[in-house]
Order: sequence, then structure tokens, then C-alpha cells
Amino acid sequence: MPLLALCCALVAAATASALDLYPGPSPGSGSGEQKTLGGARPPVLAEERPAPFTLRKQPKELCDAGSQYWTGVVNVADHKSIFFWYFESRHDPENAPLVLWMSGGPGATGELGLFKGIGPCVVNEDGNSTKTLEYSWIDHANVVVVDQPAGVGFSHITNRSHIPVSLEEGGRDIHKFLKVFTDDVFPDINGRPLHIAGESMGGHYVTGYTHHIMRSEREIGNSGKSSETYEPLNIVSAVIVDGYVDNTRQTVGYYDFFCSDWRQDGRTAPLMNSTACDSMAAAVPHCENLGQHCRETYDKEVCLAAAMSCDETVGAPYAADVRPGGWNPYDSRLKCQKPPLCSDFGKDATFEFFNRPWVQDMLGFPNTSFELIDFDTNSRWTEAKNVFLPVTKELTWLLDNTEIRILFINGNNDIIINTPGQIRMLDEQPWKGQASFRAESFSDWHYREGDLVSSNANVDALRGGTFKGNDRLSLYTVDEAGHFAPFNQPEAVGAVVRKWLQI
Repeated sequence: MPLLALCCALVAAATASALDLYPGPSPGSGSGEQKTLGGARPPVLAEERPAPFTLRKQPKELCDAGSQYWTGVVNVADHKSIFFWYFESRHDPENAPLVLWMSGGPGATGELGLFKGIGPCVVNEDGNSTKTLEYSWIDHANVVVVDQPAGVGFSHITNRSHIPVSLEEGGRDIHKFLKVFTDDVFPDINGRPLHIAGESMGGHYVTGYTHHIMRSEREIGNSGKSSETYEPLNIVSAVIVDGYVDNTRQTVGYYDFFCSDWRQDGRTAPLMNSTACDSMAAAVPHCENLGQHCRETYDKEVCLAAAMSCDETVGAPYAADVRPGGWNPYDSRLKCQKPPLCSDFGKDATFEFFNRPWVQDMLGFPNTSFELIDFDTNSRWTEAKNVFLPVTKELTWLLDNTEIRILFINGNNDIIINTPGQIRMLDEQPWKGQASFRAESFSDWHYREGDLVSSNANVDALRGGTFKGNDRLSLYTVDEAGHFAPFNQPEAVGAVVRKWLQI
């Protein structure tokens, strides 16, 4: 398996081995003119009583979003902070729901997903300006994007050896962030429907953090704390885009992806020769057994061994061809430039943009060495081996013990988080609605001008992919989209998200 810096783990590596910290008044709080914060990035945040948050309203020069937006910092502990972008919805922000977005990694910044996917802006090729996207997730939602875990991007931690490397640690920080953000920074959105979303490793973050938050708030409610002293977050759904949930099922999915016409659309199949496909097929049963043992035990060593074994057998023919001119793990339509990432998205125009002095000055972090992907954080998660654990138990708990809805979106050209692997995972996912979900058949979905439409009602409708689901769990596959489905197909994915938010 190649380096999965935007996804799940470093299996290949495992086998080789003075921001002015005072709070401005909250928008809409009626407490006077909003303050703009300035100064240098702090070497530490471990002051005796750090301010709970900072906030600065941003101009169109940074991103002409089509709505008001802010950036800021929430201190989630004395020694660590979470940096955020907050965009009001382009339509009816006073009543629109709230979406929290997290990029993957581990170690990918929120800027990666924000400026390479969900919008509202994208960086121009000059690396010194941005342009507005017509279709964005902020069209019908207020969206907050974070750099997390603490220590990634513009978020900060005093001691990097304390970077959160588990879903429990990260979940505590995001829970604290959301409470401060909705209670204190933007109290006008307190109580709004909240959708927790992410891509790639975000499949772990979204599932694990939502599980942590909802269990914690349930415990607070059961402890006798009244609603007068604690108002729980109104989490109504989770949205997982090309999301990593279960390592071994994704690896088994390689066989379907390369050796079968799993889309049943007449495409050329298989994509590998019979020798490779026969080798992969022979290794699938053992890989599935190892994966089942991992899911039953939730033991890091067991799950690491399963991931490595499956990679070295089922995944071997594919991994051998991740080379210059060979398979690109993130998009089967593209050739690999240079392994393991196979593209330059870590050092491209977006990277240049966020290292521009004028951009960093606007954000309040001058003289910062900014990286879109924090490989130190990535390595720490891998060394802790938590990336090899699935989040299937957490997913079962959410489906069986809460009323939240869960949406999966997956690009059909994504190899590393391949659609057939996601189908396997969701069909086999144990929960009280499993039989009903598994029995559902896939149907085509269509869109036009940013909305889902019926193909029968509109001759100009475009096919977006296929979908199946019920009132709790849904999967939408996206044609002509790789690992960054919102970036590849902004209108199509935006139409799915818009409909989801309106349910």
C-alpha cells in the first residue's frame, strides 16, 4: 500500500519503518463592534488564563465567498488551540444548518478540503489569488472548517509530543471546540441542526468524534445536569466523503475494482491480467478472516497484522504498479507522477498561497511555515497504530443508539477508498437496519443546476452516479470523481449535499 497521507495509514512506512489572545464580541451578540485581532503566531498558548477564542472578519481579497466569513482560534485547553474558518450560507444564513468539515490525513489541514473541494473558493494557478466557485457547500449551509488535530496547519499545541493520536483525544478537542464555537463565538447558531462531515481519514474522524460527542453528552444528561446549565449539540447527521472506515474491506475491494465490472456499465473489465486477478482472488478469503478478527477484537496489533497481510497479498499486484506512469491511488483516470502521493497537491498553488506573507497577515499568523499535510502528525498516528483500527463498532452504535442519519459519498475513480470496498463495508455493517439496507438496489441519480432531479422530469438532467439507502443510511456513488469527489464534481456532489441538508 502506498503512503496514505490523505487517507488512512502509512502501511508501507510501518513495514519499513504573539496572536493577541483576547476574545472579540460574537457576531449577532449585540455587544458592540467586532474586534479584529492581530500579531504574531504565539510560540505557546499555555498562559495562565488563555482567552477562549479569537475572531477576525475576512475581506473579499482573501476569498470572494458570496457571503460573510471569519477566521479565528478556539482554545480547547491551556496548551492547544483549534483554528477555524466560518462561512455564512449564501442563502438564508439566519436559518441555515451548520456543517463542520474536517479533512483527512491524519495531518491534512482544513484548507486542503476547503480550497480543493467544498468551496467557496479555489486558489488560482498563480498561487497568489483565488476565484469564486459557483457551487459550494456554503450555498445552503453555514460551514465551519477546522485544522485538526491540534498542531496541524494554523492550529497549535505547545508540545508536539502531546498531539492527539486517537479518536478519543481528538473527539474531546472537537467537542470542546463545537461548544465554545456555538455557545460563545457564534451564539446565534446555537441549537441549529449540526452535520459533522469529512473526507478520507475523515471517515474515522466523523464516525469516532460523533460517537464520542454523543456518548459524552448522553452521560452529561444522565448525570443530572439540567438543560438550564448545559445545552447539548443538535447533531442530526454525519457525512462521510471517500471516507476510511475499515482497512481490510477497502483492500478486498481492490479485487472488485480491478477484476470485475462492478459498476455494470459496460466499461472495460478487468483492468488487470488474469494472473494478477487470480492471485488477488485467492488471497481474499484469508484477508476477510483477518479483517473479521480485527473487527471483533479491536486490538491494534491484530489489526496492524491484518492490514499488512492483506496489503501484501490482495493489494500486491496493484501496489507494484503505483509508480511513475502507473496507477494513481487517488484517481484511476490519472497517471502516477511520483510515488507515493503521485501528485503535487502538497506543494502546489494552494500551498504557495497559504505561505504568502499577505495571506498569513490577514489570518493573523505571520512568519508561519505552513504545510497542507503535516507529516509529523501523520507519522505519530501511524506509530500509535490507531489508524489500523476500524470504526465499525462506533458506526453500529450511532445507527442503533441515536437517530442521526449517515450519508456516504464516494468517487467511482477512487482506488484507495474504492466504491466496491465501501459497498462491501456498508452491506456487511451490523445494525438493526442492516437487512433492509443490504436488500436495497442501486438506482441512478441525476442533477441539474445544483439540484437533484428526476431524469424523467428533465431531459437536460445529468447522471451523477448511483445510490441506495433508507431513512438512516445512504450511499451515493459519483461518476468521474476520484478521492476528492467534491473537487472533481462540485455541482453533482453539491446537489447531493443540498438535498441531504433539506431532509
